[in-house]
Amino acid sequence: MDASLFPFPIAPKCKVANNKELAALLGITTAKLTYYAYHLADDEKYKEFTIKKRNGGDRLIEAPIKGLKDIQESIADILEENYKPRACVFAYVKDRGIVEHAATHIGQRWLLRLDLKDFFHTISFIRIAGILHRSPYNFAEAPAKTTALLCTKGQRLPQGSPASPVISNILCKGLDYKLKELAALNKCYYTRYADDIFISNNGSKFPPSIAIRGEDGSAELSDTLKKIIIDAGFEINLDKTILRKRSERQLVTGVVVNRKSNVPKELIKSIRAALYAWEQHGLEAAEDYWKRKIDKSNRFDGESPQMKLVLRGKITHVGHVKGYSDGTFLTLVKRLQALDSDYHIDEQKISRTITGEIHIYTEGVTDTKHFQAALRAFQRSGEFAGLNLIFRNSKKTGSSGLKALCENLCETLQRHLTICIFDRDERPIINEMSGSPGNYRDHTNNVFSLIIPTPEFRDPSDLICIEHLYQDAQIYTPDSQGRRLYSKDEFDSLGCHKDNPQLFCRVSKQSLIYDDQVINLQEKKNIALPKNKFADYIFNGAPPFSNVDFSGFRGTFTQIVAIAASYSK
Repeated sequence: MDASLFPFPIAPKCKVANNKELAALLGITTAKLTYYAYHLADDEKYKEFTIKKRNGGDRLIEAPIKGLKDIQESIADILEENYKPRACVFAYVKDRGIVEHAATHIGQRWLLRLDLKDFFHTISFIRIAGILHRSPYNFAEAPAKTTALLCTKGQRLPQGSPASPVISNILCKGLDYKLKELAALNKCYYTRYADDIFISNNGSKFPPSIAIRGEDGSAELSDTLKKIIIDAGFEINLDKTILRKRSERQLVTGVVVNRKSNVPKELIKSIRAALYAWEQHGLEAAEDYWKRKIDKSNRFDGESPQMKLVLRGKITHVGHVKGYSDGTFLTLVKRLQALDSDYHIDEQKISRTITGEIHIYTEGVTDTKHFQAALRAFQRSGEFAGLNLIFRNSKKTGSSGLKALCENLCETLQRHLTICIFDRDERPIINEMSGSPGNYRDHTNNVFSLIIPTPEFRDPSDLICIEHLYQDAQIYTPDSQGRRLYSKDEFDSLGCHKDNPQLFCRVSKQSLIYDDQVINLQEKKNIALPKNKFADYIFNGAPPFSNVDFSGFRGTFTQIVAIAASYSK
C-alpha cells in the first residue's frame, strides 16, 4: 500500500499504553474488555440479517449485541474527538447529509459516479490497528489490537457497528486527499458519501485524465484514478461506474441534481398512487395491496411497516430535498392530512427553514462588500445577530441585470428566502421594484425585491445609491494617494468642477457618484477613487476608513428582518 495514503504519521509517545488504560478510557473493567475482545466468539457478538438494496440485492447487516454495542459507541466517541472530516466527506458527519452532498454537484455538465466494492469488509483488522497506533491516537500495540478486535468481525469491519462509520472515514482520509487533488487539477468537484464517489465537471468535455465515457454511458476510468483507489486498499465496482451528461438524469445519493435538488419522479408517483388508493378504497384495502405488491422492505423482526408511516417518511423526505415551502410537498402534505388526522407538520419549522438562510443579490460586487461590512459591524455590537445572510453575485451587474434576475428567480420556488436589493437612484426601478407603500415587494415563490431605505440624515425625496448610506464626510474622504469619490453635484452640466477649474469630468446622467475620469487638467491624470477600491477600504477597515459609521445601513437590515418575520405570521 502507498505510504502517502496513510492518514497519519507515526508518533512515538503512547496516549494509551496498555489494555488497563484502554478499559479505563472506555469506562469499563479490564475483565469486560477482555471478555468481549478475546473470549466471546464472533458469532455470539453479532446478529446477522439482510435488508433490500435499492437495486433489489441484499445487504448484510451485522448488528452487535448490547454490551459490545455500548463499547463500540464509546470507541466511536473517542475517535470522533480527534477526527476532523474533510469538506468533501458527507456520510456519517454531523450537519451533513444527502441534500448538502448533492448541492455540490447541482447544474454540472458531467457527473461521474463510482462505487467502492465491499467497502466496510475491505477495511481489515490490521488497517484499523495501524491507524490507532499512529497520531493523533497513539495507542500502544496491545490496546490498538484490542480496540481493532472490538470493532471487527472475522478480521474485517462489519456493517452495523456504531464504530464502523467513523473508522471508515478516518481510513479514507488519504484517499479523499488524493482524489480531491486529482479533481482540482482537472477543474472538477469531488465528494464521497461512504462507498459512493462522485466527480463532476462543467466543461464541454469530461477530463480524460479521470475517465472516458462509453457509448452506453459507462465510464472507462483512467489508470491514475484506479491506482489511487487501489493504493488506498479499495476495489472499484466496475458495474456501478457511470458517467452522466446533463441531458440525462444525474443522481447523487438519490437526489436529482440536473438543475436543482429534486427527488426522482418515480418517488412522487408512488406517493400519489398510495394516497389515491387510500382515498378511493380506504386504508385497510390500500395497505393490504401495498404490503402484497409494493412494499419490498425487509425488517429484522419480520414485520412490515405501516403504509401510513412509510408515506409520512416519504413525504417528509420530499420536503427535505425539495424544500419545505415547495408546492409539490405542501400538496402531498394536505392530501395526507385529510386522510391521517394524526399527521401534522411543524409550520414554524417550515418558516425557520425558509428564513434561516436568506440569500441576498445586489447590483454588483461593491454593493455586496458594503452590506457585508455593515452587517459584520452591527453583529459585533449585538444587532441583527439572528440574520444569516448569504450574499450571491449576479452574472449581470447593474439595476437592469438585477431586475432580470429577480424576475427569473420568481418563476420557480426558491428553497430559501431570496431578496434582490436595489439602489434608490432610478425612478422607474423604485416604482417597479418597491411595494406600496413600503420599500419591498413580494414577487412570490420566496422572492422579494427591496429598495434601500433612505437614512435619516438624507432628504427623503433624494435619489441615493449605496454610498449615500454613509455620511458625506466619509464618502468624500481622500485615501493615502489623494484620491476620493466625487458627487455629481460638484460638476456643472459641461463637466467642469464648480469650485476647482482644474478638474473636469465626463458627466453621466446615470451616476450620482463619480469614481472614474475625474481629470486634473494640470496634472493630466485621473484623481477619482474607484468605487470598488472604496468598498475594499470599507470592507477591510483600512485607514482612513477604519472607524466608519454604518448607521445608514440599519434601515435596510430592519427591512430584511421585517420580510423574514412575515413568514412567521
